[in-house]
Amino acid sequence: MGPQSDVELMKAIYRAEREADRIVREAEEAARALLAEAAEVARGTLEAKSLEFARREREKREVETAETEKEAQALLERTRLQVETWVRRAEPGIDSIADALLDRILPP
Repeated sequence: MGPQSDVELMKAIYRAEREADRIVREAEEAARALLAEAAEVARGTLEAKSLEFARREREKREVETAETEKEAQALLERTRLQVETWVRRAEPGIDSIADALLDRILPP
């Protein structure tokens, strides 16, 4: 090999290095684009999951609230019935006490 073929070899090596650098830059650029796309997809997925979680929690609270309201209504109804029963039992006694008080207060 003479000096001319060494020059040609050096040129070929230089071109190969430049081509390798270009391939690496393109690969890095493609990797950055893929990472950006993956990050966007991840953000969208996270947002969707967060919204779904919030919706489920809201539905769960609505069910619990409805159950609590139902229990409260049942408690109020039981208490109302107990009060009515007590009033019916106590009414004659209250009337006789009121009559006795009126007899004491009012002149004969």
